[in-house]
Amino acid sequence: MVKIFFLFIVLCLFNNSNLFSQSQNYKNTSPTINGQISDSEWSDAVVFDKFYTFIPNEEIQNKDSTLVLVKQTDDALYFAFKYWPKGKVIRQSLTRDRSTAEENEFFILLDLENKGQNGYIFVFSFLDNQRDMIVYNQRNSSSEWDWKWEVKNTVFREPTDTEPGYIETEVKIPVDKLQNKNTKQIGINMQLFAYKPDGNYYYYSNVPESELLSLSKMHKFDLKVPFKETLNLNLNVQPFVVADKFNDSTAGARFGGDFNVSLDRHTFKGTVNTDESTLEADPFSFSFYNRPIFLQEKRPFFSKDLDIFRSNMNLFYTRAIENIEVGGNYTYRSDNLKFASVFVQEEPDAQGNREQFFIARPRFDGSNFTVGGAMLYTNNPSQNYQDKILSIDGNYRFTTNRFRFYGQFVRNFEGDGNAFTAGGYYQYNNQGGPFADWGITRVDKDFKSATYFYGGLRNPNDFQDLFISGGHNFVFNRSLFPEYSFSGGYSRLNAISDGFDYQNRFYANAYARINNIVSASTYFEYNRPNDFDSQGNLITRTNTALEHNINLVFGSNTINFGYFYGPYFGSFIKNPYISANIILFERLGIRPSINYVDYFDIKQTIINARVDYRIIKQLYFRGFFGKNTNTKEALLNLMMQYEFFAGSNIYLVMNLQGPELEYTRRYFK
Repeated sequence: MVKIFFLFIVLCLFNNSNLFSQSQNYKNTSPTINGQISDSEWSDAVVFDKFYTFIPNEEIQNKDSTLVLVKQTDDALYFAFKYWPKGKVIRQSLTRDRSTAEENEFFILLDLENKGQNGYIFVFSFLDNQRDMIVYNQRNSSSEWDWKWEVKNTVFREPTDTEPGYIETEVKIPVDKLQNKNTKQIGINMQLFAYKPDGNYYYYSNVPESELLSLSKMHKFDLKVPFKETLNLNLNVQPFVVADKFNDSTAGARFGGDFNVSLDRHTFKGTVNTDESTLEADPFSFSFYNRPIFLQEKRPFFSKDLDIFRSNMNLFYTRAIENIEVGGNYTYRSDNLKFASVFVQEEPDAQGNREQFFIARPRFDGSNFTVGGAMLYTNNPSQNYQDKILSIDGNYRFTTNRFRFYGQFVRNFEGDGNAFTAGGYYQYNNQGGPFADWGITRVDKDFKSATYFYGGLRNPNDFQDLFISGGHNFVFNRSLFPEYSFSGGYSRLNAISDGFDYQNRFYANAYARINNIVSASTYFEYNRPNDFDSQGNLITRTNTALEHNINLVFGSNTINFGYFYGPYFGSFIKNPYISANIILFERLGIRPSINYVDYFDIKQTIINARVDYRIIKQLYFRGFFGKNTNTKEALLNLMMQYEFFAGSNIYLVMNLQGPELEYTRRYFK
């Protein structure tokens, strides 16, 4: 009888072993997302109360107390975070899809297929700022992807030296229109970035031995009911009238619009007279060695699909396309197959000629490899120029180690020019360890492309670039020098036709996070490029460069300053700079920077400053100022934005341009 009673107790304990991790009383009810967790709304949630440190790669005993509640309905996932921070809580970003390296963020990784390959990442800060990414091949992610989801935080108490703080967060992620969902089980990994009381950061997760932003290790979450498979049909039309007033003309108006139709895996976008008046201006910048400056794509017509167009060679640099008159964009996305095509026609020039661009790119994502291709056609009647380009590219990753390899071959049949790149890398590990990369890029003198961008040269043909580099990152659980790294390498960029060396350099870099406030880095370069003397004779220069940089963190504010200097083609570079990221009252963000450059007969100061002010929940004031004393350029962008809901806004914009900001443009959209 005693044995039977003992067996009964054991069976009861076994059957209730998940009592504290999963509620047995499922309710298909939706909690209110207001940042205040109600026990009645979350009583049936799955509870996660055990977390594991994975950066640094050793367990921290005194990490923050965290409790996460997860529940589902048939169309959404819900998360509630009860968070007791012992260290500082940094809140900095006021713009969606942007963050800083210092601010606290929580990451929700979802593998809805439950295959450990493709998924989504949802990120929030404690200013209710949101970021989201789509993931393929476990680790590769694209931040151009967007999803409509909700997050709300309530900071009840800030941490002090004697008492932890307390924050509640509620999150709703609709999943009914996300495709290819498993009906029984999905993968979830919650990764949290926090600070210890000594000021040093760490990452922890509900899954042991996690890898940062990787789907390789996931908690298997059993669904109470299968998610709905709702037809993902969306129609988004954005007609606009942009009224403008110039100080040298009468008022005028331009008409245009964007529209977006999506059905499950298919999306078609169109644009007419694409408006750029509400886009953030490009900051003023400069470069050495005649390198081109890469400009970020900000037009939604392009930016949301750059993950498909991206390849090992930047063959389709969309910022090369300007003043769009009309354009169409089709994309298809499934688990393994992606396809995108774009046609764009620019506005006519003075002779009435219109430049046209077309690209089509398929890409197949296997479990350990990616294979893609591209066909690109360009027609510029003004310059009697055409591109007829075919390309094939691929990537391979080993599953048992961090080695990765890539390659791409491109041919332009208009001129019979070829280009290729090949190489590999040993992937950087945030937990510490070695890293390396190596490769070669070679472009024939007959190869030309209107949309090809190469960071080493402004006219990217007739060159070969060979490079190899490596280093080691160290991460420790300690107050002083918790992280430092060393790296170095060699690269040679030269012309194929005559061997002219644009760059021939050795370089080394050292970085250290000294404590919770100060981090510093030093860079050294020894470069032997070719040049011509005053008589036109070929010579070899000896350029050496040193750069020292310091980053300071004060609460939610950061200051970065440094000095770059050294001999440069017979002159001497002096380049001090300083920048800051300041957040005030959790609603005002200020990001100023000053960059001074002195070499040859050039003495220039570049000033850039951005301001974001959240007046009320949906009303924002944004401003940007830039000035270059060498080119005598200046601009001031001022914008008032009211966001009715995601994708629906009204703008009042004023743009001032000119050396003295004397040219005025006013927009209403």
